[in-house]
Amino acid sequence: MRKKGRTILFILIAFALFAFVIGFLLWNKPHVNVKDADAVTTDAIALYSSFMSDSAKAKSAFLDKVVEVSGVVQEVSMNQQRQQVVLLKTSVPGASVNCTMEQNRNKIKPGDRVVIKGICSGYIGGDREMGIPGDVFLIRCYPSI
Repeated sequence: MRKKGRTILFILIAFALFAFVIGFLLWNKPHVNVKDADAVTTDAIALYSSFMSDSAKAKSAFLDKVVEVSGVVQEVSMNQQRQQVVLLKTSVPGASVNCTMEQNRNKIKPGDRVVIKGICSGYIGGDREMGIPGDVFLIRCYPSI
């Protein structure tokens, strides 16, 4: 019985050590410099369409990657954290590519054609029964120069 107890204790200690190392590495993972990073280039209509047509393929191509997206500004607003949010038009009425900016840019206005670079955090679907389309989200965005 003592041998079984030692084995269980050893496994628990090994698991805790493994979890600590993984957590430490993830916590200290270097941040991506979005401004200078190489990006996947696309436009807002193509980006949205790719998530609508084949979400698995779109996730492998764009999710958690730096994406440079061009498009026409539909709306500019502020979120609850006082960050500027730029919505880019897509081919689906009411749907957009939602770009949360790192720095507020007062020069961006609805109707402007812009190029924005950010990290794609995915697609959040709306409600088809109610006719509410979803959005593709980009975070840590900067206007591309």
